[in-house]
Amino acid sequence: MKNNIMNSIEYKKYNTSYEQEVINIFIKAFEHYPLFEIVKNDFKTEKRYHSFYDSFMKSLFKATIRKNECYIGINDGKVIDFIIIDAPTDRPVGFLDYVLCGGIKPILKLGLFNALKFLKLSDETEIVVKSIKEPRWHLYFLVVEPNHQCEGVGSDAIKNFLIPFVKEKNGNLITVTTNAKHNVDFYIKNGFSLIKEENLKYKNRTVENFSFRMDL
Repeated sequence: MKNNIMNSIEYKKYNTSYEQEVINIFIKAFEHYPLFEIVKNDFKTEKRYHSFYDSFMKSLFKATIRKNECYIGINDGKVIDFIIIDAPTDRPVGFLDYVLCGGIKPILKLGLFNALKFLKLSDETEIVVKSIKEPRWHLYFLVVEPNHQCEGVGSDAIKNFLIPFVKEKNGNLITVTTNAKHNVDFYIKNGFSLIKEENLKYKNRTVENFSFRMDL
């Protein structure tokens, strides 16, 4: 089954006809991601946190694809995975992008003070890779539909889509960051080098941050 899936994944540029399907995958795939769960204690109930999380992820996805390219992997008519990548010439996603994409709702749920701290933390996750002077392609998100994780889909996406895509654009450097320690081995296995491991702070809590680069 694993080989059948990877042999028949077709990558195509994202369009809004896939929006709800892709957003649902985005929400499910990052449900326990450390960077997002760090604000969980700011909510009185699990229900309130999930209400924030769902609306935040929707606005995050929409804001990110405003300025970056998104490609989806299709198998048997369904989205299996997707990649959002930032070209060296793309303008950075900013606070206004979140607001224009519905970001006011999650900000109000989290509270302005906490939201600004959280957005600052999110920016800090990329300080190391942004300090690299060479032109780079940044892998914002590589997301695999949860039912197809651990089947080699993510590795296949890097090897058979991401690397050829960047090379075709005459790129020779890809960067990525993650806050999940279990992703470290995945990226190293797929050709990335760990350039920095650090702990970032949100109020009295910390989250691990790992920065990588791949030279093509």
